[in-house]
Amino acid sequence: MKLIAKYKLTLFFVIYFLYTFVSNFVHPVTPAFLQMINCSNSMFGFAFAAMALGQFLVSALWGKVGDRIGYAKATAFGFLGYGVSAIIFSMATSWHLVVLGRFIGGIGLASVQVNSMAYIAALDAPAEDRNSLLVIYSSMMGIGGAFGFLVGGLIGDINLYYSFYAQAGVLFAMTAVTYFMVKEHSTFEKVTEKLTMKDINPFTATMASMKLLNVTITVFLVSALLTFFASTGFDQNFNYFLRAKFNFAPSSSGMFKAVVGIISLTINMTINMWLVRKFNISKAMCVTILMAAAALYGVVLAPNQTAVMAFALMYYAAYAMYTPLQQAVMLKNDDDSSKGAVSGLFNAAKSVGMMTGPTFAGLIFDINPNYAFIAFATALVISAAVGYKNYKQLKEKGVYKD
Repeated sequence: MKLIAKYKLTLFFVIYFLYTFVSNFVHPVTPAFLQMINCSNSMFGFAFAAMALGQFLVSALWGKVGDRIGYAKATAFGFLGYGVSAIIFSMATSWHLVVLGRFIGGIGLASVQVNSMAYIAALDAPAEDRNSLLVIYSSMMGIGGAFGFLVGGLIGDINLYYSFYAQAGVLFAMTAVTYFMVKEHSTFEKVTEKLTMKDINPFTATMASMKLLNVTITVFLVSALLTFFASTGFDQNFNYFLRAKFNFAPSSSGMFKAVVGIISLTINMTINMWLVRKFNISKAMCVTILMAAAALYGVVLAPNQTAVMAFALMYYAAYAMYTPLQQAVMLKNDDDSSKGAVSGLFNAAKSVGMMTGPTFAGLIFDINPNYAFIAFATALVISAAVGYKNYKQLKEKGVYKD
């Protein structure tokens, strides 16, 4: 915290933590809300896919806007868009406004994610200080999101609409505070060039990066895409599954997510540190992905609610282990001939997974939600096998000496 004070970033981090907290208010009430307005079970998948699509389409645009008006101001507009999306969502009486609200939410979310990180990256500070601040920034998302899920669920138990109104109200207040009170760094220089379609086209950078791909990077990205498909799809499917099968109240879902958040934070600060120091990270990634797959098969075979919840916690623990390992392996694949390519394509793969996983889960839910769990577990098994192939390729290239 001394580091935050040193660079006068206290207000920025307070606002960002508040964002991670309130941005999850609506998630625990979404299943009950969709049931209340008589949406089909597939709608939870389509709604999340709409939000992911909104993020993908405008991320490049928001980065360019931040370069021109300032990262703090662009972040403020993101808060505004996300708040508006909550109001639109709350007004839904059919699927049309649900999808529109989530799509607009994705547009706002993209600006917050892109420009809040850029605000830290643009700080005139030693690299090690910026890296430490980014670690704090990343940690806030996990713990803030988990307890935001809990509080949103508790509010939703009183009245579902209150969760939407609370989220929108706080975000609107944050918009004003961020826009007028968070100052840009003294070294920030606005870009004066006008935007072109090439600058903001979400497919341009991806297509340019694909020209630099080699077989090794492609294999890694296939493994990553399968994990994003499985993890995002399961997370959305399971939230709705708890409501449909066990009639979970919003607060119960929130409490479960809070436990997940605490477990994830603990694992990141202990087990993951040990894994990175003691083991080959590619091998460790493959093993932890297989652990996640085994837990999902356990969810399918579990005989009762208690066992389902236990296996789900095992899955989230394994997910917390393999996610940072996967990001580290991504850097192993980023050689001198492809600087920046893997990072951009990794995010593209994530966006595709965020769209396809929940959509698949929603479409198959009415047939049998367990079929989606089986598909996600199988996707993780395949991902681990492909990831091991990537390890062999990296070893042949001399990246690993073991």
